[in-house]
Amino acid sequence: MTSILTVNARADLGLLSARSAYQMRTDQFGRFIRAHHALLEEELALAGVIYGELGPALVPSTKRHEMALLFNVDLVDDPGYGEAITRMFLPLLGKEATLSVMVGDILLAPVATRELALYSGFVGSPSLDWGQQYIYCVYLNNLAEVQREALHQELCAYPSYLGYVPTTYGSDFRDLAGSLLGTSFIKNKRRIIVDHGGDEPMVSNSNETGLPFEEHGFKIVSVNNVLFGPLLSYKIQTELIPHYREDVLVSLNAISDTPLPLEGFEILIPEAKFGYLTTAKGKILKIAGIHDHSREELASVLRNHLEHDYIYRLQHNQDETVQFTLVLELPRDGAHPVKVAVGLKYFPEKQALSLVTLT
Repeated sequence: MTSILTVNARADLGLLSARSAYQMRTDQFGRFIRAHHALLEEELALAGVIYGELGPALVPSTKRHEMALLFNVDLVDDPGYGEAITRMFLPLLGKEATLSVMVGDILLAPVATRELALYSGFVGSPSLDWGQQYIYCVYLNNLAEVQREALHQELCAYPSYLGYVPTTYGSDFRDLAGSLLGTSFIKNKRRIIVDHGGDEPMVSNSNETGLPFEEHGFKIVSVNNVLFGPLLSYKIQTELIPHYREDVLVSLNAISDTPLPLEGFEILIPEAKFGYLTTAKGKILKIAGIHDHSREELASVLRNHLEHDYIYRLQHNQDETVQFTLVLELPRDGAHPVKVAVGLKYFPEKQALSLVTLT
């Protein structure tokens, strides 16, 4: 089985509802998740989509950027403002890009949204009118810096476009976006992957969104929400609030019959692995300011992040171990954080995690 890129239990009630309705044990629930992943992978392949190539859209990048575009809906000359705004940004995404698009209304007064955006590094457009209703947000991931700047410059031609909040790194605005926005679609090069609700078949080519994908030359691949919600929804990294911790437990259950809270787990760094890191990965460690850390100090840095991050790339290994990936933001003095992807093997019986990779 290929790795499961993501399992989203915090934004999707389907998994938890099924577990409760059928009173599944953890071993049954793990098989349930894996069966759905296998079905999704198979059905997408028949539609011409390679599941593994969706990684850039479903797993946070350590090298590329995220942004939250903000729009004043009062100035959109169309009652269907979601469609009108999609027409603005869709042609600007590039035919070969793979990314997730999340959308939704920011449920604050415009003045409050403005203050939060400014506090989080807002980059404004010429428009100064924030309106009286609410602000519509379009969240994009997996962008090169040049793409981000080009999007901003092109959208400045629209009076309703207010500007963007850079969300590559943690901020109060990114936390808010993570709690409000849902995945509208995945763009996989010249294909658009959307949710077609609960109708059969599991994967089809219907566009239930009504958004103008076909007229821009995209092919539609639509997925039943039983698969789309939990397996194709991007999780914006946030400071986790307690009920989101269930998401980590469900993700662990996809690879282990013993999903346990990671708080308190010991992180093990074998001596040989530490030696490899200090030589082959010395540049990353230096940028992160941890190049002079001892093995124990490095383990402590990683352990301190266990409570605050989702897990991705859930997989079974040939040696019968299981592992997952954390995408961490390590703070630096006087500069933005450094993002690193950390692969960890999971040993619930020892309540330990063993470091595999750091990139």
